[in-house]
Amino acid sequence: MKVNCLNNSDISFDGFYNSKALKNTLAFAEKNGALFLSGTALTLSAFVRPISILAAPKTDKENKKIACAKSIASTILDFIITLAISIPTVAAISAITKNPQKFLKKETINNLKENAKSLEESKAYTLANQMFKLGIGLIIAAPKAILNVTGIPYIMDSIFKNNDNKNKNTKEITFKGKEKNYLAKFIGKIIDNKSVQDFAKKNKNSNYPMHITALKDTLTTGVFMAGTYKSKHIEEERKGPLIYNSLVSTVLSILSAYGIDNLTSGLDKKFINRLSIANKNDTNLKKYIDGYKIAKPAIIMGLIYYMIIPLFSTFIAERINKKAPIKKD
Repeated sequence: MKVNCLNNSDISFDGFYNSKALKNTLAFAEKNGALFLSGTALTLSAFVRPISILAAPKTDKENKKIACAKSIASTILDFIITLAISIPTVAAISAITKNPQKFLKKETINNLKENAKSLEESKAYTLANQMFKLGIGLIIAAPKAILNVTGIPYIMDSIFKNNDNKNKNTKEITFKGKEKNYLAKFIGKIIDNKSVQDFAKKNKNSNYPMHITALKDTLTTGVFMAGTYKSKHIEEERKGPLIYNSLVSTVLSILSAYGIDNLTSGLDKKFINRLSIANKNDTNLKKYIDGYKIAKPAIIMGLIYYMIIPLFSTFIAERINKKAPIKKD
């Protein structure tokens, strides 16, 4: 019996790895990472997490409802605010990338370019880009959490009490791009800062998307817990379970996400290798790879936080609150 040996040149990864759906998804994640994270969270939060929370066993129904309201309010606000901020930011970054000489100093370009053929192909410049694209989520974390606390009672009323007064004051949101050059100049000045360049070069091979996602969730949860504790619109008996639920969900999701990310590092290499082979002649290959590095932690964190953890986080939070109730002074 004759056995034929194959090498990488004989293997075809056509189909999934060069499908338009996959490439468009990865390209979008690379272009607007913050909106990709927010959109993923919105999809899972609006449909998957409420089902998981309501399916939690031996848990008070009202605590389940307020946990659902918190989840929905949080992601809706996050998506709206992220959309509003990310559009002009991404436009500004694109302007810098297309014409770096106009917005960056010559020494900045040379410093970030390093040994790459072009500035766009530089890992250091890619990280500098993502500091702004993904950093949007970190910037809006605190105000979003505050608005989230305010929005919970209204979500409770509109969804669980069947009020008919919905969307009375809905206004169309429009975004104008006239100021993108001013924003591009502002971002360019930040990138021209030597400290920013040094940070980008030092951390160009780090798992920045995962780190920034974890940091954003930590900040959001901290502000939300403080806001819930001080809120005059949330019933006192519901504050404890809600605060503990947020804490338990965030801690477990971050720890689990890092664990799964480390365990699947070998799969990353295989995926990127096959993606590279299938799209070796595609000029956007680097964007697909960078998009994958953003999409992976977003999907891992999303599935853990919105699908798995809600099954028992509400139950755990309720038990913790019974042993250590949170009482306002």
